[in-house]
Amino acid sequence: MTPDKKTLRKNSSTMFVLLLLSVFALSFVDAVNHSCKDIYLANPSATNGTYTIQNRKNQPYKVYCEFHNKFGYTYVSKNTAVEVNINDLFTTQAHVKVRHVKANGVQAETIMENIKNYPNQPLGIFYNRHDGYAASVNAANLAPYLYLGFLPISVANHANPQGYRSNGHDFVFVNCDRNPNSYFVFYFNPNHKLPIGYVNRCCESTLMHSWITTATPLPPAHNMPDEFYFDYEIHFGGCGGYAFIHHHNDINGASLGVRFELADPCKSSPCQNGGSCFSEDETAFFCECPEGFIGETCNVKGDHGNMGIIG
Repeated sequence: MTPDKKTLRKNSSTMFVLLLLSVFALSFVDAVNHSCKDIYLANPSATNGTYTIQNRKNQPYKVYCEFHNKFGYTYVSKNTAVEVNINDLFTTQAHVKVRHVKANGVQAETIMENIKNYPNQPLGIFYNRHDGYAASVNAANLAPYLYLGFLPISVANHANPQGYRSNGHDFVFVNCDRNPNSYFVFYFNPNHKLPIGYVNRCCESTLMHSWITTATPLPPAHNMPDEFYFDYEIHFGGCGGYAFIHHHNDINGASLGVRFELADPCKSSPCQNGGSCFSEDETAFFCECPEGFIGETCNVKGDHGNMGIIG
């Protein structure tokens, strides 16, 4: 039996509505934020603060997003009870921010990176892992944790200069016994356990405090909520030192901020013949050509300059 025109129109309308719903559903899925970078891309005017993002299992957790022009930092809440896909949160391992909060409520931050002796050594940034780096003393006891590694075992197990750089200052020691510890670990410690190991025996040193004394105090308006500050353990060497938060009576916690940056299509210098490159997002750029050249990348000789847009 052949359907009449009225039925065909009804069926067509139904299919069109279903198609619109499908497109809306796909758009909603695409709008899920897995990082502060996703939030920034969706709204470059977003303000610093606490946001909810999702891991790759679509489980929500809280982060604090610190936004700047085309880059920013992400801090994970210590109350997080789901897996953190840490690689979604950063795009560079050149440096991190470490914030701390004092017992009086004052917060401060420092940029931490490897010392100048190792200019090409990236930092190791992990969630509940320490691939290639020494295991922290309380890794099993207070897990899960965020791991910041400075030198991997292959570099740290030598009698060589080691340490960290804090706000532009190198703090260096010589590893006296090739012990490969070179890390700063932030513990979620959901069961509020006490630390084990060196914590009641040793090994405080100036190196264990320098990242605190070189930190820059933050104005109260830039403070993060307490849920972003962790118990921590820092360990260097062989002769560098060891500290758990308990050694620092005036510190209530520390927080790891990992950096994200927007990809810059102008970084590869696509504009030829002296053209100037400009970009507004991660994919599109345009070239402002000097007089005598035209084309998308100023690669064609012409009578006058122009701007070619690619994206």
